[in-house]
Amino acid sequence: MNSNKTKIFSFFLFAFVFASLVFAQPKAVIHPMAYDFGDIVQDSVVTKIFVIKNQGSEMLKINEVKASCGCTAVVAGKNELMPNESTDIKVSFNSEGKAGKQNKIITIETNDPKNSTIKLSLTGNVIKKESSFNQIEKSKPENFKIN
Repeated sequence: MNSNKTKIFSFFLFAFVFASLVFAQPKAVIHPMAYDFGDIVQDSVVTKIFVIKNQGSEMLKINEVKASCGCTAVVAGKNELMPNESTDIKVSFNSEGKAGKQNKIITIETNDPKNSTIKLSLTGNVIKKESSFNQIEKSKPENFKIN
């Protein structure tokens, strides 16, 4: 009889420990997932702060943060987040030598088993310096002709 109670207790203990291991996980959540910086003049630098939060019950580890090209720099404030903790991911796009529509991807690798690779998007339009200067000149009042 005592042996059956021990077996039953052992089974429930094992089930509890197993369930704890299965459900105790980190969970990476980022808002927003995309940012459109609109129109900027060539050679400008645009910076956006994304916030990543650990909404899980175990430590979230940010293993790697990288950008799709050298014109975009990314820096994570912290690499390890306790449950309910958050940190900034600073993304800077340098438009030097760029023109037209831009789409840059930031990849974040974490230990979140359900979302280990997160992709953020940074989009916008770079206007060439000459074009923006001509647009400004044309809009000055002294350049309007009255007939």
